[in-house]
Amino acid sequence: MGTVIWVGLIVIVAVIAFFIGAFVTKKQFKQDELKEQAEQAQSELEQYRQDVADHLASTSKLVNKMKDNYNQLLSHVEETNQLLLEDRNKEPAAPYFSKETTEQLQASLKERRSDRSSAEAQPADFVSGESGLFAGENKVQDRSKAS
Repeated sequence: MGTVIWVGLIVIVAVIAFFIGAFVTKKQFKQDELKEQAEQAQSELEQYRQDVADHLASTSKLVNKMKDNYNQLLSHVEETNQLLLEDRNKEPAAPYFSKETTEQLQASLKERRSDRSSAEAQPADFVSGESGLFAGENKVQDRSKAS
């Protein structure tokens, strides 16, 4: 009987060792899986950090380029402004009208200003005689009277 007890005891110990081994193996497998997930998360985090750093570098380049473009635009506007101010102070190099025509135009403008000096003055009519819709009204009435 001693042998049967020893064989039974060995079988029981083997079964218990099998279950303990399976449990430890499962636990080790889960630990390995978690370790792999942690390493993957760490590499994804490093990739994300690199992407953010690249994005910030590209944004910095774009902002610097925009700043340079703005400075160029500002200097162009200042140059144009200076040119316009210089042109305003000078007499035109080649006048559009002759001297006599310019004098006549200025005299005409002075006359118009003096005619319009009062606020109650009627607007200037640049057409001599009757014009527009009312030009033919008297003729129509004269014709209807003649009939």
